[in-house]
Amino acid sequence: MKITIDLMACKAYANCLVEAPDVFDFSEETGKAIVLEGGVPNASIEDVRRAIDACPTHAITVVE
Repeated sequence: MKITIDLMACKAYANCLVEAPDVFDFSEETGKAIVLEGGVPNASIEDVRRAIDACPTHAITVVE
């Protein structure tokens, strides 16, 4: 599973961090969401799906 974040669309609402804190964080440089290194733990796949649904700007995409 590869997760990408459209930084132009991301408005830093932090919904992704609430739904999948093991997968997402904020960049101190840009103030936007980032995907943490190490991929998606199997237990977090459903959390990622909830994060995608919770993103009001649809900035998160996944390729499985």
